[in-house]
Amino acid sequence: MNDWIDIVNREYLSDFILAGGGSVKFVVGTAQESAEVSAALDAAAAERGFVRVDIDAAHTKLHRIDQVFFEAARQIEWAGLAAAFVAEGLRAAGWSAHKTDAGFDLAAIAAQNGVVEADVRAEVKKWLLALYGDYAMSQEFRLAMIQLCRAQLVGFDHSAIPVVFWLRGELGRIAELKAAKIFQKIGRHNARLMLQSLTHWLRRNGQPGLLLTIDIARCLENVKRTERGEGFYYSPSALTEVYEMLRQLIDGSSELKGTFAAVFAPPALLADEKRGVDRYQALKMRIFDDVRNRGIQNLLAPLVRLGELRLQEAA
Repeated sequence: MNDWIDIVNREYLSDFILAGGGSVKFVVGTAQESAEVSAALDAAAAERGFVRVDIDAAHTKLHRIDQVFFEAARQIEWAGLAAAFVAEGLRAAGWSAHKTDAGFDLAAIAAQNGVVEADVRAEVKKWLLALYGDYAMSQEFRLAMIQLCRAQLVGFDHSAIPVVFWLRGELGRIAELKAAKIFQKIGRHNARLMLQSLTHWLRRNGQPGLLLTIDIARCLENVKRTERGEGFYYSPSALTEVYEMLRQLIDGSSELKGTFAAVFAPPALLADEKRGVDRYQALKMRIFDDVRNRGIQNLLAPLVRLGELRLQEAA
């Protein structure tokens, strides 16, 4: 396992992902093995300042991409990203600025830098217009980020609070975002674009990358209703949708800028004929080696078997 962590650290987190690439890896092992690898990935990502998002199929309806985005949104510090955007704009203009508890006070910034407030406001409007023109993000995402940035500026009207609820899937009525010119909720039709937009927004505001971990162990459990515990369980049809979501995640990985996604699965993913990946060939073809040496694993392959790595390292 240490060899694989070293490869991921050197070839991906320190190189490919930092350069803006995206990658999805499947990690198959016991709960203890997966926990050890997850902790090691977390430490390596934290060392480089990556944002960490953890998604567990037991607590998030993994067969719905919109629910995946909502859970990711709950773990993102949106105000901090917006503040970083505003602060960078001020620095680019050559102005020093101090953020108070209320936000960036444009009148105080103007006085501190010997300019008139109207010039500062004109500069801010130019940034926000440029933000709206950043087509690497979806239109709704851009409009939402503009509201969050306006919330960082003292005296600017904004709809930041309903925007955050909207991003988290917790907004009651879409009419609350009329002022922000957002007229549709996040659903299966646009959640993938929202996730891609988020990865771009993170890097635009100084975050080197995103470490996304997805635990699908619950998806492989086949438990009678009377014996189920807390959280979500997956019917055969829902499980197929989970595999399709993961297949799409792999195919769209190039659009997830600066993102390393690790999908943790139990051995049943490979061994269970009914609930394992054999039931969905479109995903299996993307993660299985065309040619595989049973004695030595390809550490750059899309799928790694932790149990076999332990045996290799012990030999």
